[in-house]
Amino acid sequence: MDAGILRDQLADLSKGVFISMPIGTVLAALILAVQLLSGGGLAAVAWFAAIALVNGARVVLALAQSGAADERQQAVGVRLSLYGVLALASGIAWSFLALLSDGYTTAQAPLYLIVLAGTSAGSVTYCTSHAPASINFITLPLLTAAACVLAQGGVENDVLAFTILLFLGGMIRGALLGQSRFRETSRLKYEAREFAAEMERNSRRDPLTGLLNRSGLEQAIAGLGVSDGPFVAMLIDLDGFKSVNDTYGHTIGDGLLVKVARRIEDHAPQGATIARIGGDEFVLLFSACRSPQAAELASSIIAAIANPDPELNSVRVGASIGIYQADKPQLTEMLLKADFALYAAKRGGRNEYCLFDADLDAALERRNRIERDLRGAIESGALCCWFQPLVRLDTSAVVGFEALLRWQHEVHGAISPPEIVTAARETGLLSLLTETVFLNCCAMIAELVRQGRPDVRVAMNLSPRELEAGNVDDMILDGLKAKNVPAAMLEIEITEEAPVDRDRVGQKVGHLADAGISIVLDDFGTGFSTLVSLKDSRIRKIKIDKDFVRDLAKSVEDQAVVEAVIGLGRTLGIEVMAEGVETDADRMILRSLGCMIAQGYLFSAALPMRDALAFDATGEVIFEPLRNPRSGSAA
Repeated sequence: MDAGILRDQLADLSKGVFISMPIGTVLAALILAVQLLSGGGLAAVAWFAAIALVNGARVVLALAQSGAADERQQAVGVRLSLYGVLALASGIAWSFLALLSDGYTTAQAPLYLIVLAGTSAGSVTYCTSHAPASINFITLPLLTAAACVLAQGGVENDVLAFTILLFLGGMIRGALLGQSRFRETSRLKYEAREFAAEMERNSRRDPLTGLLNRSGLEQAIAGLGVSDGPFVAMLIDLDGFKSVNDTYGHTIGDGLLVKVARRIEDHAPQGATIARIGGDEFVLLFSACRSPQAAELASSIIAAIANPDPELNSVRVGASIGIYQADKPQLTEMLLKADFALYAAKRGGRNEYCLFDADLDAALERRNRIERDLRGAIESGALCCWFQPLVRLDTSAVVGFEALLRWQHEVHGAISPPEIVTAARETGLLSLLTETVFLNCCAMIAELVRQGRPDVRVAMNLSPRELEAGNVDDMILDGLKAKNVPAAMLEIEITEEAPVDRDRVGQKVGHLADAGISIVLDDFGTGFSTLVSLKDSRIRKIKIDKDFVRDLAKSVEDQAVVEAVIGLGRTLGIEVMAEGVETDADRMILRSLGCMIAQGYLFSAALPMRDALAFDATGEVIFEPLRNPRSGSAA
């Protein structure tokens, strides 16, 4: 900072020279002209030549200052000292004005004193950044003038001498004050620059671990060239970190993140770029030339992170790593593909790594294509619902249908419902997809009413996350009213998943149940709080998950579970049905255990709406076909 302030002083002083020196030279030339007109001779010419020579030297010094911004502090100090020396030399020359005016006793003396005062004031004005340059110039001429006037005697001259001394004091004070203010302004400028630079550095750093953050990572990658590659990007995500925060608190969790950061640094190749871009997500980026065995490096990092921490007795933290190698340093692409590989590693379990390969590339292309085409499929009706019959086991009567998503993609063929829902969630189309399913259900219910089958219900699936995120309940109730569809014929199958805002979900479930919609607990036995959910009086039906029903006749354990669920439902007054019935033996066991409603491939797969309406479990087509063959789509 001190060197910068000196450079600012030097630069300002140099600029002032190009104004003050021409003015000083003109004033000196004016005095020379007066001297020549009044009979002065060689002495006046010599005096002017001396002043012009010193002024010329000061101008040359200013011109040579063009490269001073790059000079060191010592060199800048030397230049400022030279300015002070030349200012002193100029002051000595102006002191000889007393000799030209015989001690300021000639008739031209008042003019010379006025010119000297103006020159002194101008020197202070144009040298505010560096006080010695002006003080060295004005002190000797003004002291000489005061002494000469004082020597003449008389009250008037005494007063004039005192006035000159006061003027000198004021000029010296002004010079010092100007320098102080200039240096303070310069200091504030550099402090502001340093603060801004510090803020910029901090904006690129994660304050907890000291690693780069996402912004810093972007800037670091922007400085890489193709010639530095190929590049390996590792996306490292901790396994079990949430349990650390939940069990020990965020202070211990933050400490663990710092330890993980240091462990990654210890194993990172030399020159690698490391960043923390999420809560427990890290990026390691390096040139493949520095560590060709990415798999070995990933294994060593996983082992280091998984090394037990003595502060965590009841929780074990691991790591999963997705690896992608790229020829060009493009952050978005590298993170996208490393992230895809990361989740492939997570599907393999904890403490695993996965390299992004051709198979994952094809899977990623499939996902991207599905996400791109989803809206068009919904709007065109290519994505619609088929309906799987629900059958009574004692009479084989169709008592309901479950709406299931179907989409035959032009490139990737049949897209599974979970893929469709995931794509809708990622693209922000989940509410549109839910509305499409609802409209398909409304079309099915309307046709059932037309055929005189008001006792048959149509079920649609909703997750608690869908209920929590939007106003699905209002959309459903408003839609039923607008289409004049009886609410009692609609069922909502709610799949249990990770805990959400139970109060908000419960409020929306109550809103639907109060309107007469039947609430069904889907996938019973596989959720997170199944028995607690059964205490909710709004649950009217539970559906035993297919994992307990498939091959039921061969598993005594599954039969015991199913019998217990049926007994529990009977005790609570909740209807029980089963899904995934594929064999007649399973059907017979379910019936013997007291489960009277089921669905599965034994009866029928999901069917287009026309075929579903015409389906009969006995194999007979007993209902008339649809009036409008296109009414089963959501177009």
